[in-house]
Formats: sequence, structure tokens, C-alpha cells
Amino acid sequence: MKHYSVMNKFQFRVKRSSAKSYWLVCVSKNCTWHFKATSINDSAMFKVRKFNSLHTCSLMDSTFIQRKPTAMVVGSMVIPKYADPKIIYTPKDIQTDMFFEHGVNLTYMQAWRAKEKALEFLIGHHAVSYNKLPSYLYILEKTYLGPVVVVDGTFLKSAYRGIMLTTSTMDAAGTILPLAYAIVDSENVASWKWFFEQFKHAYGKRPNMCVVSDRNESILKATSIVYPDMPHYSCMWHIWTNIRKKFKKGHLKLSELYFATARSYTLDEFNERISKIEEIDLHVKAYLYDIGYRRWS
Repeated sequence: MKHYSVMNKFQFRVKRSSAKSYWLVCVSKNCTWHFKATSINDSAMFKVRKFNSLHTCSLMDSTFIQRKPTAMVVGSMVIPKYADPKIIYTPKDIQTDMFFEHGVNLTYMQAWRAKEKALEFLIGHHAVSYNKLPSYLYILEKTYLGPVVVVDGTFLKSAYRGIMLTTSTMDAAGTILPLAYAIVDSENVASWKWFFEQFKHAYGKRPNMCVVSDRNESILKATSIVYPDMPHYSCMWHIWTNIRKKFKKGHLKLSELYFATARSYTLDEFNERISKIEEIDLHVKAYLYDIGYRRWS
């Protein structure tokens, strides 16, 4: 009925609402428009008993200017726009369509809330799903999983914030496989330690197992506690992004050379390439040396 009132540009008020009866009348006291529905045999199903769709009031009267429809009403009206995830339909689009199609002016925030309601109708409430995440730890069981475990943390940019911690590996065919993820309040030693404890319980410790990550101190400390004898290596891509930020003057020359150095298969190749890095920028070589060649080459 809220949808109907928006489409027909009038207002109603609820005269009676209960588990057995729902009775609406026009906001104008002298108008004959009314709607009445009652429960069928005291069930949750209702039947419309009376409906007078004719208004004897002036719908155009300034005293009956339409109130803004609720986000739920507008959200229900725009659900079809979000059925296909490939379609981009913004709050601004909702504002425009509601004005030109129904003569309703919405603020941006009202349109944004309507969009959130439409998505909630389709996929459920985000908060309900989000509240379940901290208790989840998904493990992907395969016949063969490699011993290299890559871990990382990333900020969640939704309204609920938090940090997502992830682990992945590679199978014999070279396919990247997700192993586990969890949502925590912040990326610190305590959260990473908890994450690795859960991971170890599910995944165990495997022959020749090692961890690869960025140079986050929390990850380094947590893994040394939970997996004290396991080697820990630094992701060469993260190292390169740091070089690019710290040593801007030579990074264009260093890009190809750095990755070639990291992928060297012989000590002679490595030494030759690290010498070329030193010629370009001595500070970059010192930075790589401090990380430890064995951690990234």
C-alpha cells in the first residue's frame, strides 16, 4: 500500500493494525478512500475485504503534499535494477528516476538508503553476514597442496571495517589455491598469532613448509611463535613496491634487474646482477642486504 500511495501520489494513515486486522484511510478526514483487510481464520494470511479507491478530497491540495516515501518502499521499487550485478545503478539514478517517473524528490541520503534496502532484499543484511565472518576458517582440502604458504592482510573498506587475514598456496599444476581467511579487528601480533594457531590446527605442519609474506613485524613474530622452526621468506613483489617508494630516482632502471636478480638460479648470476644494482644505487643494495638475500632470492 505504501508503494501504491507513492505511485498514485497521496497519503494514508493507519486507523487500525493488529494480528487480525489492517485498516487504512486517507489522511483527509472527509475523504471516502479506505482499505480494509482481515486475517483468514486467524492465520498470517490476509484477505482484502473492502477497498474504495476513489478520493473525494483534493489530492493536489497543498495540505496533502506527499511525504517522502520510506527507504523500504523506494528500495522495493528499484529491486529489478539490482537483479543483474553487471548493471550499475547509483543513488543519483534513483533520485532522477523517482522524480521523472513518480514526481518524488529524494535527497541523496534517502536514495542511498533505498539502494541499501534493495540490496538487502536481494542478498540479505550485510551486518548479519559480517558478524559470522570472525568465526569462519575455511580450509581447502586437495590431494596435493604445496608446502609454500603465502600470507597477507588487507583493510576492509566496507562500512564495518576490520582486517582480512588470508593464506594461499599452489598445487602441483601451478594453480593458486586459497587456504584460509579470517576477519580481525586489527593487524597485530595477537591477531596473527590467533590466526596461525587456528591454521596450524586445521592445516598442520608439512614437510619443507615455509611462509612467504611482506615484512610485517606482526607476521614475523607470530609465525616464529606458532611455527618456531619454519623458514620465513619475504615476498619479492612487496620488496619491490618498497624499493619503488624509498628509492625513486633509480627505480625505472632497477625494475627488470631486480626481478632478474630475485629469480637467479646460480650464485654467479646473482652476484653479477647484485653488482649492477650496486652500480645504479648503493642504497638499494644495502636495503636488500639488510632484508637478507636468502629471504627473497
